[in-house]
Amino acid sequence: MATKRPGRAGIFRGAPRTPHQRHGGIACPASHSGAAYSWDILSDALIWCPDATALLGLPARDLPRTGKAFSHLVEPESGPDRRAAMAAGAGADGSFETRYALRLAPDRVLMVEETGRWQPDDQGRPAFVRGLLRADAGQICLPARIQARSGLLAQIQNGINEALRISQTCTLIVGALEGDGADALDVIARKLRPMMRRQDHFGALSPSRFALTLTGCPAAEAPGAMKRVAGLLKDCSGELTIAAACAPDHTFKAAKLLRFAEQALESAHSGSQPFVLYDSRTAFRAARSKNASFDVVAALNDRRLTLACRPMVDAYGRTPVLMQAATAVAGPDGRTTTLGFIPALEEGNLSLLVDGRMLELAADYLAGHPHQRLALPVAPATLKDGEWLPMLAAHLGARPGIESRLMIEVPEIALGADGALLGRLHAMKAIGIGLSLSGFGLGHVPPSSLRHMPFDILKVDGVFIQPLKRSTEDRLFVRALVDRAQNLGIAVAAEWVDDEATARLLAAWGVDYLEGSLFGEPEAVGLSQTLSQKLRA
Repeated sequence: MATKRPGRAGIFRGAPRTPHQRHGGIACPASHSGAAYSWDILSDALIWCPDATALLGLPARDLPRTGKAFSHLVEPESGPDRRAAMAAGAGADGSFETRYALRLAPDRVLMVEETGRWQPDDQGRPAFVRGLLRADAGQICLPARIQARSGLLAQIQNGINEALRISQTCTLIVGALEGDGADALDVIARKLRPMMRRQDHFGALSPSRFALTLTGCPAAEAPGAMKRVAGLLKDCSGELTIAAACAPDHTFKAAKLLRFAEQALESAHSGSQPFVLYDSRTAFRAARSKNASFDVVAALNDRRLTLACRPMVDAYGRTPVLMQAATAVAGPDGRTTTLGFIPALEEGNLSLLVDGRMLELAADYLAGHPHQRLALPVAPATLKDGEWLPMLAAHLGARPGIESRLMIEVPEIALGADGALLGRLHAMKAIGIGLSLSGFGLGHVPPSSLRHMPFDILKVDGVFIQPLKRSTEDRLFVRALVDRAQNLGIAVAAEWVDDEATARLLAAWGVDYLEGSLFGEPEAVGLSQTLSQKLRA
């Protein structure tokens, strides 16, 4: 095992760690069978780690890239999805866990379990989520209701395929007959039989909802078909609502066609209309109207962005080693909220502006606290910006002596997206600062490449730390990451360490530094007198 190098930042004072005891016969996995993700709620962007294609069995181009697209895969009534779990059972630190089913094809359903935690916006609402999705091995036998839905979707897909074969349109009509004493679905099926042809199919969605697949029914005739359904069911007891969607006009896939028809049915319910044909343009406008954005420019202009810090401690002595920086925003009531992530910064150099502001505050903090070290996370877009290095050099030059106490935290996904970033890492090291890699273990960077990168610390992503107490797979995987760092001679840290049992386990494995709520929450730090005077000037 290589001796861990102290690095230019001097974090380790040249003293190598004692290697942890290795236990023979334990096979440590080279990769994780789950899939880590990050989700920007306000922009709805969903980013997957490379393992997602293996977990979901989908090619990379077909992975859901928005939270909305992912929610469409969740099987109805199979369990609380991510949003529901966040709203119902999130801990004080924003952590949550849940189980549900994903519909990946008409005949393929995957039961999954999900763990993660969300970070707030300036109003304290969920703005950014990091989590881990894995197959639920304990749910092999699917409930009968899900199996029945699989059969219905297979019939709908057969109708779509047949319509495409003869260059026709397949119209899917869904209906709800609700109220006290409403007729059963077998009565409805019998009354609808006169309008059904050989390739058509009737199925149950729920005790009060049905689906009618009409092969060879053009979209122009869909309103007439819904009127005929209403006419055949006019003598039924209960309140009838009908909606429809068409293939290939709206989609080629059965699951999407059913979802579109059900969305139109909800519109009919809310608008008190007897029947509605799905309109993709209306759905797009409704989705756009819900989007909101954090006003970064206003926060910058009003000087409301400030610096928050939490300690990273030595795993053995539990003494603070450095302060982990985060962006915080001051609210109108004077309270500050720590922001784990600020969304929608890719346009207009906003990422550089925010990180430049945080660099200014971090440099001032180090100048005013000569015995402190600070780790400052920087966004991928900032690291690729040509103005970042001159900005970094200017702030360090204005405060001589702080460079050896500043560590820039680089997200692993930035290296996976831009191999040319390696030269900039070496340029930053030449200035005299330290470098840490966050998101270690996500798989964006091949392990062999880390040997040639100038990192002082590899920080294991918290999505693998949170489930350590109950997941054997995560314990084996984290141990493999620690071994890998030991072999590279690089110190390793872990985030999201929230309890003593996890802290002791990680220390026993050879993790050098720990960060999490067990050792303190982020707290906003005050500006120095010098900088405060500059801002008022």
